[in-house]
Amino acid sequence: MDFTIEELSMDAWASIKTCFYDGWVIRISNGYTYRSNSVNLIYPSKINLEEKIKYCDELFTLHNLPVVYKVIDCEEHRIIEKRLEQLNYLKVFETSIQVYEKLENLENDYDGIFVSDSFTDEWIECVIEFNNVEEKYMSTSKTIHNNIVREKIVVQKKIDDKIVGCGYGVIGSNYVGLFDIVIKKEFRGMGFGKEIVKTILSKALQRGVTNSYLQVVTTNSLALHLYEKLGFKEKYRYWYRKNP
Repeated sequence: MDFTIEELSMDAWASIKTCFYDGWVIRISNGYTYRSNSVNLIYPSKINLEEKIKYCDELFTLHNLPVVYKVIDCEEHRIIEKRLEQLNYLKVFETSIQVYEKLENLENDYDGIFVSDSFTDEWIECVIEFNNVEEKYMSTSKTIHNNIVREKIVVQKKIDDKIVGCGYGVIGSNYVGLFDIVIKKEFRGMGFGKEIVKTILSKALQRGVTNSYLQVVTTNSLALHLYEKLGFKEKYRYWYRKNP
């Protein structure tokens, strides 16, 4: 399997601490999101599987965190998926990787849409608020956003000079990844999410990027419908296995 999007998504959603262990990328960020606190099985391994699982168990325990593995629905992950299932690791948050190849010109002239190349404190604080991030994770969320080193397209939707929607794209390897597409609760269902996504895609296309990807939990039917209408198609799925 081609793990390019997996590499890009790790760059686009940073972690605070990263450990490389025999082909596995271990990410730890104070427990805020599984994306930044999980074992990513990216490259071929040589060490015995049982030894590696033991190592990861001990490492996450050292940081007072549950052990979480990101498992992709691919041949390379069949053995560890079977072993984690035998060990009663719980399967959670099945997610669809969606891609839009050969981006086309999209309408992107919307009132109240503002674009920049970097995050502001106001933007990050709105993302934290709109996502209902717990207070104990607020500082970690800010650090994760500020640790992203790749080129970004940061979008906000404003009404009466107040942010009501956010989103950002991260560019790499001719892809723009879409992240944190979130609308303030009372403004949802008004098409603002679509405006933000189309703006990011249009700005990426202007910079010569011709492909896009995103990650959406399979239970989020509204988001899946939106992305299908925009032209995204599923490429593969992944899920997490969490220790019982």
